[in-house]
Amino acid sequence: METIQVVINDTPTSVKKGASLSEVISELDLPNDGCVFSINNTVVPKSTWQTTTLNQGDSISLFQAIAGG
Repeated sequence: METIQVVINDTPTSVKKGASLSEVISELDLPNDGCVFSINNTVVPKSTWQTTTLNQGDSISLFQAIAGG
């Protein structure tokens, strides 16, 4: 299996070449409820996670909504 290198929240990570954001979330067991992902500082709508393909060197940020007052 060929892999590429991406950075997830400042951590270098190897993922399968051609993987979608949705596949990576599942494979790495990342949280997805109440979360927002951005790739290279662009927010990716949840409706496009399955069709958004990751590329070598992409920087992925995960933001979780936190309830508070």
